Amino acid sequence: MPFVSRVVTALLAVSALTTAAVGLVPADTASAAPTATASGSRYTPLDTARVFAGTVGTTPVVVPIAGRAGVPADATAVVVNVETEAPTAAGYVRITPAGTDARVALQEFPAGRTISNLATVKLASGGVQVKVSAGSARVYLDVSGYYAADGGSTFTPLPTVRVASPTVGTTPVPVPLAGRGGVPDDATAVVVNVETNAPTADGYTRLTPLGRDASVATQEFTAGRTVSNLAIVRLVDGAAQVRLSRGTATVFMDVAGYYSASSTGSVFVPIDTTRIETGTLGNTPRTVRATGTGGVPGTATAVVANVEVQATSSDGYLRVTPAGQDASVAAQVFRAGEEVSAAVITKVTGSTAARAFQAKVSRGTAVDYVDVSGYFLDGTSASGTGVDVSWPQCGSALPGDAAFAVVGVNGGLANNTNPCLSSQLAWAAQSSGGTSQPTVQLYVNTANPGSRASVWPTSNTLPNGGGTVPNPYGTCTGGYDAACSYVYGWTRAVEDATVRGVSDPSAYRWWLDVETEGTWQADRTQNRADLEGMATYLTSRGAQVGLYSTGYQWNTIVGSVPTSSPLYPLPSWIATGAPTLAAAQQACSGTPLTGGSRIEVTQYVVGGFDRNASCV
Repeated sequence: MPFVSRVVTALLAVSALTTAAVGLVPADTASAAPTATASGSRYTPLDTARVFAGTVGTTPVVVPIAGRAGVPADATAVVVNVETEAPTAAGYVRITPAGTDARVALQEFPAGRTISNLATVKLASGGVQVKVSAGSARVYLDVSGYYAADGGSTFTPLPTVRVASPTVGTTPVPVPLAGRGGVPDDATAVVVNVETNAPTADGYTRLTPLGRDASVATQEFTAGRTVSNLAIVRLVDGAAQVRLSRGTATVFMDVAGYYSASSTGSVFVPIDTTRIETGTLGNTPRTVRATGTGGVPGTATAVVANVEVQATSSDGYLRVTPAGQDASVAAQVFRAGEEVSAAVITKVTGSTAARAFQAKVSRGTAVDYVDVSGYFLDGTSASGTGVDVSWPQCGSALPGDAAFAVVGVNGGLANNTNPCLSSQLAWAAQSSGGTSQPTVQLYVNTANPGSRASVWPTSNTLPNGGGTVPNPYGTCTGGYDAACSYVYGWTRAVEDATVRGVSDPSAYRWWLDVETEGTWQADRTQNRADLEGMATYLTSRGAQVGLYSTGYQWNTIVGSVPTSSPLYPLPSWIATGAPTLAAAQQACSGTPLTGGSRIEVTQYVVGGFDRNASCV
């Protein structure tokens, strides 16, 4: 099995001990409850400082950052400007957490052209790694801030707005930002896109806190060529300053958000960089859904992303804005046929099921790639992770940091009840919320034993005056077929909802735990009928229902689900068996269990507990 060891047996009869089936609970755990592996972090801006300058090739170079340039040992992520100088071959530069080599590009370059891009990178063992795809290049890493759990500022995303457009030369020009474009007077830093337009000479743009002139470059340029880059700059007396190394240019500055000490702002959750979208852009804004595609939860307020455009059919610019807003600003400027990227921190809008932003190009068309490296959550909310528990955790200290919880109804056998159901439901009710997940959810074991069941239905009539089952498969006459499998599943759901101690079935989402350790018939249609009976009964009681499994196990037991099946639209909860939140978040972009489903939760394992990532 690709996840934690199981010891649970499934429900096969109403009144007898029967064949085993796997459950959703881990083996007995230690008494100490571990904490979640990720929570929201706050930002501390720094005076920009160089932490690396060296020649980089196609083998990753690890760069330790924690403990240097003002970045503490407990930092979770850093904001770093990556300059690639004089590359010997056309290619791209990639910066990722140390030890991780995700197939994403931070910035493309032709041979010989120096270019920069901003990156927000999760730290692994206090470091990052950098490589180029071909040849070699001189790479400079300049850190301008870090994220950590303690201290720092929260983030407030804004609709992108132009706040300044000065003519700039080699003398620093003060740029007041506090009090403009929605930036308050107490802002500690701003997110600003810096476009250098029509420079008169080759050189670079430098954006720094007011009165500071660190020897770093925000973006390089060649004479006459307009170029952009995102920056996060610390404010001094509410202002920054900008200058060029040579010549003059008009510099456009577009603010997309700010950091402050506000308790109502958003906190940052870094993730391993994940591609969430590939498509074709035109000059009509196209919506890019962020939630449910790369581990971004439905409560996200903004995302940190890199947007790459390729195969540009004409000169133009890329524009990335919150969905429904089309501000006259450019994230990056490009020429026909060019490949170029832009870092963006953009507000996402919409329902918790479909948080989105939008992208367009000003002229022609381009192929775009969107890679997300993190997201922001309301600072008062949880980080989107949950925990599932059941009878093996009776008497154990349970985690106290869950945003949502899933409790097993069964006690390891089909005719048993979780002896700690009541106390675990009380624990689950203390979950902090803050995600689009129901705060307290349930799961039940499933199986379809056929001839191995101690009690098998012989009609559509339930025992003990339980009524008649409305059976879409016809009349059950005691055979091991779809009709009786449907009644069997219906009966199991009746028992789970009425005799286990669940006071109000309609108050919960019920997950049907479908795993190969259960006893199933060889006919997948019969197994599907069994689950349909369970789902239909629970739905008739006003409950929400979902499906828990892996793709392999689901295909083995159930197979393809037709659009007419009540299982078809149900949400998916995918077990990954992975030991990290990052892997679980990436699984949010996987294939759901049915063609009409979407992945809403993914499961991973930490410290003997099943943890869960909300994908919506």
